[in-house]
Amino acid sequence: MRISGMRTSMAVLGVLALASTGACGGLRIGGGGSSSVFEIRTNRDEYNRGSTGEVTVRNRSDDRVQYNLCQRRLERRVDRNWITAFEWPTAGGACTTEFRELRGGQSVNTLFEIPTGIPTGTYRIHFPGLLDDKGSPVTGDRASTTAFEVR
Repeated sequence: MRISGMRTSMAVLGVLALASTGACGGLRIGGGGSSSVFEIRTNRDEYNRGSTGEVTVRNRSDDRVQYNLCQRRLERRVDRNWITAFEWPTAGGACTTEFRELRGGQSVNTLFEIPTGIPTGTYRIHFPGLLDDKGSPVTGDRASTTAFEVR
């Protein structure tokens, strides 16, 4: 990918991240967890508040894709919408803008914590820092884990 294309992709990703963090509404429920490029799965279907989980992000394509898993959201299902329950990095934290490469068939793992103060219910983790083989941000359900329960 050319440098100018990468800068454009990073700018688009930044605008999408700002828009998504300021939104009051939720996202429509869908299958989540997979697209033609990424498969995003948690290591369990159920977690207790205060526990740690693990997400595996796998490149399902034959192409090289880019990712940055630092910024993420814990989203809770309310009726038929997803609303933000918690965001990383937390206050005082920061993420780099560096993207890493994931070759076809490769995967990467990352840990997340379930905050103790959230209500029980159905949740997912959303990753706004996933770019497809053309450098375009992967959005909505396609950038989220499958749903899991928090008890």
